[in-house]
Amino acid sequence: MMSKSLNALTRPLGRSLNIVSLAFCAVLFTSAISSKTRDILPDKSYPDPPNDLTRVYYLNAKNKLLPLPFELGMTSLNVFVPAEKDRVTRVDLKNRTAETVLSNNDPRFYVFVADKWDPPPHQLVRLTTRKSVRQLTISVLKGRKGYAPFASDNVRLEYRLLERLRVEAGKNRYLFVNYMRLRPLQPLAPGEYAIIGDSLADMATFRIK
Repeated sequence: MMSKSLNALTRPLGRSLNIVSLAFCAVLFTSAISSKTRDILPDKSYPDPPNDLTRVYYLNAKNKLLPLPFELGMTSLNVFVPAEKDRVTRVDLKNRTAETVLSNNDPRFYVFVADKWDPPPHQLVRLTTRKSVRQLTISVLKGRKGYAPFASDNVRLEYRLLERLRVEAGKNRYLFVNYMRLRPLQPLAPGEYAIIGDSLADMATFRIK
């Protein structure tokens, strides 16, 4: 176990708790979830948790964890308020390609999520390149908060709990956060990708070479 300040966790906890509370997302995310486990790995065959718990990390060729850059997904929708009607729309990201290029088509990603995670609050999606931007198609349901990508854009993941971290939340108060590994179940084809949560304002993007 390790203890960290609550300030470092404000951002990821807010995301995770919002996601796991959305019945809409729970239903639509089911098809994207292949497997998950609450069993901690029996040996220390994973990198130590990074200090910044707000980021999404990937493991590079030298077995070093590096953060993926966040990009703003531009859309007219506010996914944190109930949708006025059923709607399908596109989320745009500036530029045709992501800044980070991965040559490994079987990457590992490392994230932090709230202690109660069902479904897991991270998804891996393919992005479509159109003209000068990358895009993701999403849907919302009338009267519901949240959004969901289409199943055809979702990449099935294995979710592995690595370590449960104790977080200092004040005097004699502690919260618990899960340090997790995300792994695509199939090798990734060349193209543009993003790891997403409940907010479209910080999409962790990368490109497979």
